Order: sequence, then structure tokens, then C-alpha cells
Amino acid sequence: MNHRIVGQHALTKTMLSNILKISQDAKAAKKLNPELIDATVGMLHHESGQIFTYQTVTDTLCSLKENEMYAYSPANGTAEYRNGIVDWVFGKNKDRIKNAFQINVIPTTGGSGAISNAVYNFNDFGQKILIPNHYWTPYENIAEEANVGVETFSMFDKDYRFNVGDFRQKAFALAERQKRLFLILNDPCNNPTGLCLSKADWVEVIAVLNDISRRDIPVILLHDLAYLDYHAQGFDGARDIFETYLELDENILAIIAFSGSKTFSLYGFRIGAQIGLTKSKDVMADFCRVGDYSVRARFSSVSRSGMSVVGQIFSRPEKKAAFQNELLTAREILKKRVDLFSAEAEKAHLQTLPYGGGFFIGVPTNNPDIFDDLVKDGVYSITMPGLVRIAISSVPLSDIERLVQILKKNV
Repeated sequence: MNHRIVGQHALTKTMLSNILKISQDAKAAKKLNPELIDATVGMLHHESGQIFTYQTVTDTLCSLKENEMYAYSPANGTAEYRNGIVDWVFGKNKDRIKNAFQINVIPTTGGSGAISNAVYNFNDFGQKILIPNHYWTPYENIAEEANVGVETFSMFDKDYRFNVGDFRQKAFALAERQKRLFLILNDPCNNPTGLCLSKADWVEVIAVLNDISRRDIPVILLHDLAYLDYHAQGFDGARDIFETYLELDENILAIIAFSGSKTFSLYGFRIGAQIGLTKSKDVMADFCRVGDYSVRARFSSVSRSGMSVVGQIFSRPEKKAAFQNELLTAREILKKRVDLFSAEAEKAHLQTLPYGGGFFIGVPTNNPDIFDDLVKDGVYSITMPGLVRIAISSVPLSDIERLVQILKKNV
């Protein structure tokens, strides 16, 4: 008798790369060996090893009234939350974006919830989504849960610039084959490489998307900007790319996945949003309809306390200004570590991928056993084909010289 308890679709589910599990293993190992270097966790930490938190966030959280903390949050979010996210994400471009697009905000359980809902609702089962070959590995799991596959293009050309040529080729080929293109770009501050696309890169990307859309092929751009606020170019510099959005074809749907986890260090609160943008009223109606349905069907509503904190900071000028000042400190912590890592890597002749901001530095490798070899030398990291992801967000300055030496030995 063939007795299986799981459904047919779940037979192949196996978590091959579990970043959170590896991070927990690293924490356990560090308790036994304090000299161990934990370069796994995508959370910003002080030099002392404590999680970096924002005083504005803490003060706001502690001042919440009972109904702002314990009650169910509205499924479509509070006005403070929805309007505040749009103004924050687009910054200096907000008025031009608002005038050019239909916009709607759907609260989600972190940026991951935004990505999951979008992948599920805007693909046919059995189709594939397009992502760069260096990517946050849970994209694969999210795709499998949605009954779709993954296809990649080369992120870098031979000069380690964004590979517009390969993107164009793979995008056209996939779109023509399945009569749909769903693209995920994690930018700026790509996880795992630290790459930030230039404004010129985005002009090229949008030109490709427009060309495909004008062939009567549905095009969905999922823009994962979890690390937007840790761009080395600062608040305004990170938002220059949104000027290119204005050229998007009328029928294209852009979905921005916003992460309150990263921006506010509210990692455990699971607060985020899908921001839908399109010039088509019909496309926006579909975005709202399926988004609202999936929120209710999957997780009902998001963290009320998380929504209240974010909404208040975005909507109250004094809180917003205080928080922006604290962001300067967070970026300065990252800058000091990246500068030291880069200097030590140059001295050691260790190759690194182009870094423009964020929590991660990418180190190329040809070693198929790189994870185990690094662990033997006292370093935990997240590894993937051809790459070691170093979470510089959690590595103190005192460990960086030794970390570079160990990487150079093993890559």
C-alpha cells in the first residue's frame, strides 16, 4: 500500500539552504567559541554584538496605546501607514510618481509576504520567474510554494558591471516562450552581492520591459528594495532610480516590496507592504482585488504594533526627522566596516564584488567546499554557487582583518 501523508505537490519540498538555521547554528557555535566569526545574519549589530535598534522606534513602540498595540490592524492598513510608505519610498520623486501612476499599498508580513503574494498571484502554475544568478535563496522557496520555477540571467558582465545584454536576451526569450514576464530585481544594495544598479542601468531595464509589454505580453516588475535605506549614497541618492519609473509602459505592473524589518530594525515584527504602481486602472483593479484576497486568506492582517510604529514615524515630522538622523549613524557603522574590509581585501589581493551599500559583501569563490572549509577555520557565512555572502552588518571591526585572511586562504 502506498501511504503518503503529504500532498503530491509537497513531495519534493526540502529546505536545501536555510539561512535562518545556519545563523542559529553559528550563534550556538559562538557560545562555545567566542573567537568564532559569525558573518551570517542579515541584521545590523553594534560593535558590542548587540542588535542595532533605533531610539525613535523604541520610544514610539513604548508609547503606543492599547488599541494601537493589541487590536487587529485594518487589512488594508491605516492611512498613516499607507500614505507614509509611499512618501518615504519615493522621497523627492513622490509627487511625480503620484501624478503619473495609479498607486495602492497592501500591508504584508514583512517584505517576504509582499514577494510571496506577488509571485503567487501574477504567474500561471508551471511558469518561471526571472531573477539574477546571484539572489536571496528564499526566492526559490517562494516560487516553489507558488507552483512556479526560477530562471536566471548573469548579474555581472566580464567587467563586473550589471549585465544588461544577458538580461535583455533572457527576458525576451522567457517572455516569448511563456507569454508573460515576471522579473524580480533586488536593488539597491543587492542581497547577496551589495550591487547597486545605476540610473543608467534602470533606464536599460525599463526599456526592455517596455519593448516586451508592447508585444502584448503581460509584464510584472517586482522591485525588492529591502535595503533601500542603507545605500551608501544616502536617502536621496538611493531614490534617484525612481525617475526612470516614469517611462514605464501603461500596461506594466510594478510591485515594490517594502521591508519594515530592515528599515526600522523591526525584524521580528514582520511588517512590510506591497506598493502597486501602474498607469492602467484595469491593472490596478486586479492588483487590489487579488492582493486583498491573499492577505485575508494567508495571514488575515499584519502586526498592529509594527504598523502603528511605522505609521507614526512616517506621519509625524519630528519623529521622521529624528529617525532619519539615526539612519545616518547606521550607515556610518556600515561604511566603517566596508572601508576596512575593502582595505584589508586589497592588501590580501582578495577579490570582492562591487559594493554600493547594504548589509552584504560578495566574495567570489571556486571552492565547492567553501562553507565547510570556512567553518573549520572559525567562520560561519552563507555560501552559494560561486559566492560567499559576508554579512558585514554583523561583523565588528575587530574581526575584519582576520576574516579577510581566512577568506583569502579558502576561496
